[in-house]
Amino acid sequence: RPRPPSSSTPGKEGEHCSNLAEVQLSEGLETIGNNTFYDCKALQQVIIPSRITKLGHGAFSYCSNLASVQLHHGLEIIEYRAFYECTALRNVTLPSSVTELGVWAFDGCTNLTEMILLGGKKLLNQGFLKRGLSSGRGVLNQQALHEMIGHGSALRDCPATNAFPHCPLTTLKISVPRALSERMERLPRECRLSIEQRVHDLRRLELTQDGNILTCFPLIRMPSDWNSVEDTNDETAESLHQVLKLISFHELKESSILIELAMWKSSLVKEGARADCRTSVPDPAKSLVMEYCGFTGFLEPSIEGA
Repeated sequence: RPRPPSSSTPGKEGEHCSNLAEVQLSEGLETIGNNTFYDCKALQQVIIPSRITKLGHGAFSYCSNLASVQLHHGLEIIEYRAFYECTALRNVTLPSSVTELGVWAFDGCTNLTEMILLGGKKLLNQGFLKRGLSSGRGVLNQQALHEMIGHGSALRDCPATNAFPHCPLTTLKISVPRALSERMERLPRECRLSIEQRVHDLRRLELTQDGNILTCFPLIRMPSDWNSVEDTNDETAESLHQVLKLISFHELKESSILIELAMWKSSLVKEGARADCRTSVPDPAKSLVMEYCGFTGFLEPSIEGA
């Protein structure tokens, strides 16, 4: 069980070590060099420490029994064929710190069926997350995704990648930003359950065990081992828009504005019945409240006589 030295780039201690079943990587490492664990067929699990920023060419190529890879935040670059022919890999989660996914990085991973990108803050359009379909923009930040996985693709209409040739992967999953999850967490439990049930019912959205939402985008097969990443028929955008509307609705419903107005009125009419302390919000104020709370585009105020 070798332990690579504390250096910026370990040598090839593990290369062709067919009986190497476990490896512990020093926290002092910054890079795993080219072909470092090439053809380590007995290796089944690896945890990449947070200090490592780069996986070199073929770093884990031909590790055919490597079934679990934990990539921590801090990793930035996964180079050419880093996980080539890792046929036991079934799912991989890339931290939001990853800025470059190399050519054929997961080529030949014949059991890889799930790829999750935790970079929703940069890979999803922030304008869409604020205003939904009314923003006039799609949910996918095509430029940011292209910079991460494009590798010089000449396609202009949509991002494309050649990181997954000869894989059964059909969908790329991108997590929503943490800020949106926090909005859900602040809601009462019954409201959260309502939203979670809605997510289960909508197409191209998934709910993780810890309550985060994943947006799903089809990988469209193209010639020469390329896959385009598309929100075909805007289905992902439509589904996420519905969730954003529901979150906004519950936020407004739970708002303390009406309660504060009722309490203010009750302090003036102390002898009145509780029902008499109810107060309505004037129509002009409704529109101002909606705009102030950022709900314009998701919800429309009910205007009397409209």
